[in-house]
Amino acid sequence: MPANGMGYDYLDELISGVFQFEEPTAGHARRESEIVPYQPTPARHIFRLIGLTALTATDVLVDLGSGMGHVPLLVSICTQARTIGIELEANYVQRAQQCAQSLNLKNVTFLHQDAREADLSSGTVFYLYTPFTGSVLRSVLDRLRREATTRQIRICTYGPCTPVIANEPWLETAEAPETPQVVLFNSRETSAPA
Repeated sequence: MPANGMGYDYLDELISGVFQFEEPTAGHARRESEIVPYQPTPARHIFRLIGLTALTATDVLVDLGSGMGHVPLLVSICTQARTIGIELEANYVQRAQQCAQSLNLKNVTFLHQDAREADLSSGTVFYLYTPFTGSVLRSVLDRLRREATTRQIRICTYGPCTPVIANEPWLETAEAPETPQVVLFNSRETSAPA
């Protein structure tokens, strides 16, 4: 494993072989400056997410900025939870859908949508690997806060967005957030938005 927790290892090679991921070469959408270029979550961090969340058949994990679907695919294989990948890049969505079909996965869906506008009402757990920053991240966090006024939700983060999310007063975590690993946040008691 890389010394700082970042980077990829043999698990990622194994998963890529099973999923047969191949990044699209053409047709990338023009990205806003606050949209972070695609980078898959290392597999060991997805397994940590699965362990932290203890997902059940009543859960719906929503990966915001799902790329080619590493997180929703692996979670749908390893748990009974339903998973949804929301991704702005149409070619990535197409690759993720092809992989889900080839693996005959029925509990995973990929949507070509902007996370600022997508329907988040079915999610119980949301995952962000710093897919966006600045005002885009702020907009998505405000939407998640509104969702938390209707029900308890959990948010898992990985990467540079973790300290930003750790400062959200409507979220709490049982352990001190560490940037080079997945961190789980729980929404506080539901109440009307401020």
